[in-house]
Amino acid sequence: MDSILRQGSKGSAVAELQQLLQSKGFYSGKIDGDFGAGTTNAVLKFQKENGLVPDGIVGSSSWAKLRVVVIPTSAQGLPTLLPGSKGAAVSQAQQLLKDKGYYQGRIDGDFGVGTRDAIAAFQRANGLTIDGKVGEQTWKKLQVPAIADVTPPVTVVEIVRPSSPTPTPVTPSPTPTPSIFVPSPTISVTANNPSVSTPLPVPSASAISLVDAANSYSRARLPNQTAAINNLQASVTPEILQQFFQRWQIASGQATTSTSLQDALGGYNSAQMLNQNLALQWLQSQLLSQSLAQFRQDWSNLNAGTGTGTTTPFTPTQPTPPPTNNPQLQLINLTAAVKVYTRTANQLTALENLQASLPLQTMQQFFQRWALASGQTAIAISLVDVFQDYDSEKFSSQVTALQWLEKELTTANLEKFSKDWQTI
Repeated sequence: MDSILRQGSKGSAVAELQQLLQSKGFYSGKIDGDFGAGTTNAVLKFQKENGLVPDGIVGSSSWAKLRVVVIPTSAQGLPTLLPGSKGAAVSQAQQLLKDKGYYQGRIDGDFGVGTRDAIAAFQRANGLTIDGKVGEQTWKKLQVPAIADVTPPVTVVEIVRPSSPTPTPVTPSPTPTPSIFVPSPTISVTANNPSVSTPLPVPSASAISLVDAANSYSRARLPNQTAAINNLQASVTPEILQQFFQRWQIASGQATTSTSLQDALGGYNSAQMLNQNLALQWLQSQLLSQSLAQFRQDWSNLNAGTGTGTTTPFTPTQPTPPPTNNPQLQLINLTAAVKVYTRTANQLTALENLQASLPLQTMQQFFQRWALASGQTAIAISLVDVFQDYDSEKFSSQVTALQWLEKELTTANLEKFSKDWQTI
């Protein structure tokens, strides 16, 4: 529930109110989180023009009206925005980017570096030309509430590999953008002291994120996972939960809003994965360090109630291989295989045979996910390229992409791959 604000109120909710009023042209003062006379006058004017009771008090009705984004029926007539542009159209683009999780700055109508980077990330994720400008095609994509499919029309470019087994370093693009799969974490805890209140170091790449948790929980639903998710929900404020559930509803294309994190994470799926990841990243950014630390601790207690967990709070739960008709064959998942890949002949054969057995559409979707997870502008064309590019220290999101592909494998696919991989 949103806070009820009036003259004299202070804090981040007031700053958000000022940003929304500014984006709609009612406020031109400083975004200082102080509900003073200027903010009061802007609220009164907004309420009058929107059929609300002009009392200067911002309650649920005023918040609802403030958050409405008026979107034209088409992108025709909207100006092309470039770095340096200013005005209401820039504010509109910023608000749309913020709603989709790409922009975290102020809605100030000023097309600066932050807005440019957000546009570039949005264009990359939606298969558009990455030019940092808002033209007709970008406007059209911005106006869509959620991405219905994750198969953007990206041109496939072959990556030429040397004959040497030494991987070729991937040259980053001039304006690299963060992965949309897993946010860059800013906190960490130790397994022996999860309640540390002093500044915490940045976690390792293996620190479990909400994206990792949702990926695992949607398949396993283990009791300790359910308990960890329920405990996490109890530690989050109702306001944050409400905003997350609204984002999740849009990301998942649902008609009704979820009421629990258990239902939301249980509904994580490959069709809406990109949008759902953005919602999960947003929620993780809102968590207190103690809440995230406790969640990771709870998640690691595989033997719930005994305190004899077998993993650290930073180890994502790996998917369990499906049963096999051959008890002598040891199944190996892609996420395990990539960590021991040495480019032997049997490994190359296993990867080539697996790719040949999968539908072309599945491989195209996976390669697009891999490019996003790896920050690449070119799309790989083989699983051999993928395994050669694997670098968990630089691109922790690559594991998420591989887990997606694992979910597409049949038992027969996995058995054949495991047999080929282990053939000497």
